[in-house]
Amino acid sequence: MKKTNLIVFMLLGAFSFGQVGINNSSPKVTFDITAKNSDGSTPEGFLPPRLTGNALFAAIASGAYGPAQNGTIVFVTESSDVSNQVGQTVRVDLPGFYFFDAISNEWRKMGNDSDFYSSDGTFSSTRHFGMSNYNLGFTGGRVGMGTFNPDPSAILNLVSTDDGFLTPRMLEAEMNAIANPAQGLLVFCTDCFNNLGCLMINDSNNPAVPDWESLCSSNISTGHVLSLVCASATNSGTLQSGVAASGVTTTVPYTGGNGGIYPSASFNSTGVTGLSAKLAGDILLDGNGTLTFNITGTPSSAGTASFNIIVAGKSCTFTIEVDPFTASVLTLECNSGIFSPGIITQGQTYTGTLTIPYTGGNGEPYAQLSFVQNGLTFTLPAGTLATGSGNFVYDVTGSAVASGAMTIPITFGSTSCNVSATIATAMTVEMCMGPGVTKDWSLYNLGADTTFDPHVPVQQIHGNYYQWGRNTVVANASTDPAAIVGWNTAIAPDGSWNTGTEDLPVKNTTNDPCPTGFRMPTRAEWVALSNNSSVSRMGSFLVGVTNFGSALIYSCGTNKLTLPATGYRSSANGALANRGAQGLYWSSTERSINASQAMNLRFENTIVNPDVYNNRVNGYSVRCITE
Repeated sequence: MKKTNLIVFMLLGAFSFGQVGINNSSPKVTFDITAKNSDGSTPEGFLPPRLTGNALFAAIASGAYGPAQNGTIVFVTESSDVSNQVGQTVRVDLPGFYFFDAISNEWRKMGNDSDFYSSDGTFSSTRHFGMSNYNLGFTGGRVGMGTFNPDPSAILNLVSTDDGFLTPRMLEAEMNAIANPAQGLLVFCTDCFNNLGCLMINDSNNPAVPDWESLCSSNISTGHVLSLVCASATNSGTLQSGVAASGVTTTVPYTGGNGGIYPSASFNSTGVTGLSAKLAGDILLDGNGTLTFNITGTPSSAGTASFNIIVAGKSCTFTIEVDPFTASVLTLECNSGIFSPGIITQGQTYTGTLTIPYTGGNGEPYAQLSFVQNGLTFTLPAGTLATGSGNFVYDVTGSAVASGAMTIPITFGSTSCNVSATIATAMTVEMCMGPGVTKDWSLYNLGADTTFDPHVPVQQIHGNYYQWGRNTVVANASTDPAAIVGWNTAIAPDGSWNTGTEDLPVKNTTNDPCPTGFRMPTRAEWVALSNNSSVSRMGSFLVGVTNFGSALIYSCGTNKLTLPATGYRSSANGALANRGAQGLYWSSTERSINASQAMNLRFENTIVNPDVYNNRVNGYSVRCITE
């Protein structure tokens, strides 16, 4: 009876007011349900149709849900099977309330259980997704981990201050077994390079032929080879008992190089002792290559010298035969020794020969001999003695360190003598002035004592001081530092040292103090020297009347130009200033906008400026350049 009255009431409400109320007589909306009991004594609520996800999937075939059903609500009691999570039921993966969204033609989950496909959210715990051999792809978007704002240039942006990015880790055999690895593929090889491990990248653009390269130790890995092949080693040069090894090398092949570095090493001989096999550090080739060992020392006897080498994680043993030394001469005629060319100049590269006659040769062979004296290397190539008289012809190369008398010891077997020679003092040095351009500069300041080493700053190489445009010496390194009586304050006119231009200088022979064949350098030449040389300094660069030990050094390869920090004599009265802390060297170039000034080089402890100017009456140092 109650149910009948309720239905009648609902109908009357619907017809009378267009609204339906359940358990209330004045519905506030189209359909208004009020709980019958609010004390929990009876079940209250609204039960929509209850269906399984598979039932909703089955309805797709009949087209049961379309635009007319937009907003329909159901309760899903069981999720759709994975295979049925397609089309309208693609999101029906959990029990719950769903509504039909006709615009997207999908059932959508209601409430906080909405999925991460359509809204942000937080997983309540770890999630594992079974992909069933499908790949997860992100197309046209960026993925950020540890950031809400992935960098616009990155498809994957990882951000952390306490965690790193860990690439797949595997054994070398597993890495090599990867089928057709893509170019740029990264893995961490845990046992590569004698179990040190390394991050590896495939450099090859041909997946069928991978090329795994290392990304460790500053992008150059520790050297590693598959094998050292001492059985195929080749020897060059000859060893003789009691004779210092010279020009003797052994080349050992290797296989399976990884392109990594190997350090310098030295291995002592066994059997015949006294020898060492020295290997200079270098980089292995990718694949097969060779290692060259330089044999040094003096073999203790004739026989077989063995070398057990360990390089790039592998070892092997090679051998060299040592012959008995049987060659002999009666005399060495050092007094008749001849250099060709005959002049050797200190600091200049020399390439020539030294011929030493001998008598009483026994016709036996001898190994190469070599020694170094005063920076020069003397090498007697391997050969065979004449029977009777003959000549030893030494190849001589290098650069003599010191000038003056030089004694050269010549020894062959038990016979020896000394050659006397004189090394000429160098007066010029070739310096870099631009790409492919060099110029000879004087090694000494004008007025310096040229018997002293030009690269050791002492009082004797400071030289003289000159006022611009004049060839008169106004002071030297021994002049009293006080003001000079009668100091000339007149300004020398333009063209006093150069009657040409900066680009095409012409020496004014009347006033230029430089000797014949030399002239004052232009401003442009000081600039070119500075721009094309490396710069270093020596000494304290502190002001001191007796501080002669500071200098600036221009270097061009092995050649160098040393400029003492001579200070200057003041334009006001000729008093000495800044010796030991500053160097000032004149150029022949005037300052075009001021007839009382000229250009010069100035250097101190922290600056070098080849393009400054000052009063022409100052007394500065002079360094000449060849014409």
